[in-house]
Amino acid sequence: METIIRTFITSILLIIFSGGLLGQNPLLYDLESPDKVFVLPEYLEEVSGLSRYAPNQFAMLNDEQGRMYVYDVLEKKIVHRVRFEGSGDFEGIERVGDYVYAIKSNGKLYRFNVNMEGVVEEIKTPFSSENNIEGLGYNPNSNHLLIALKDEGDIKGVDVKGKAIYGLNLETEKVEKIPHFVLRHKELERVVGSKFKFKPSGVAVHPLTNETYVIAASQRSLLVFSQEGKPKHLVRLKSSLFPQPEGITFSLTGDLYISNEVEGEGGTLLKFSLQE
Repeated sequence: METIIRTFITSILLIIFSGGLLGQNPLLYDLESPDKVFVLPEYLEEVSGLSRYAPNQFAMLNDEQGRMYVYDVLEKKIVHRVRFEGSGDFEGIERVGDYVYAIKSNGKLYRFNVNMEGVVEEIKTPFSSENNIEGLGYNPNSNHLLIALKDEGDIKGVDVKGKAIYGLNLETEKVEKIPHFVLRHKELERVVGSKFKFKPSGVAVHPLTNETYVIAASQRSLLVFSQEGKPKHLVRLKSSLFPQPEGITFSLTGDLYISNEVEGEGGTLLKFSLQE
């Protein structure tokens, strides 16, 4: 299996950890100065998952209920909501064409058509609660959903010994056993130390560069992979702006959006404009 699983953590060995940013090329965003901060309603205190839904609109979840909420950044309010399932630990949401996909932490994946509300399908996956699914994204270049595992990266027949992001082929509706990205525990520890634990909570593909952005609520960080799958940047995020980053997505023009859970009040949605 060692010769099969593609492991990209070795690229990080070429980079020096500075406590803030890993990488030689500048990041495309100033993550210390959001252009806009949107405060979400109180019932989205535990906002989870984030997806571009329509122009100026973003889909998100309350992680305790199977409900999609659509937030309009121009009107600054929820403009649409859909109940597609009962209670549960929902962690990721992604719109692909006319379909919305939502996933629970135990790996149960649901799909519904935005034009046919009330009809919900379940797609089987090989994941379980031990994997603790936290992120759901989409790669339009390969037509795969990207499924980020917060805890164990292993599934039946695959021994990862680290964190993994798997791809679900939307043509076959099957999860490929070879992860698209792997971060091995021992190699990551050798680079950034044993105290740093990267546990993915969200994943998104940049619409212009095709780079993959992975956020982690644990220790508040962002990891960027190149189009070739090599780590380019590791950024530590400020707790004052990112109390608990749980969702990440982009506008079609490349602006970055990150959502945060905020204990005791509504969550936040931060906008970072693409820098020239």
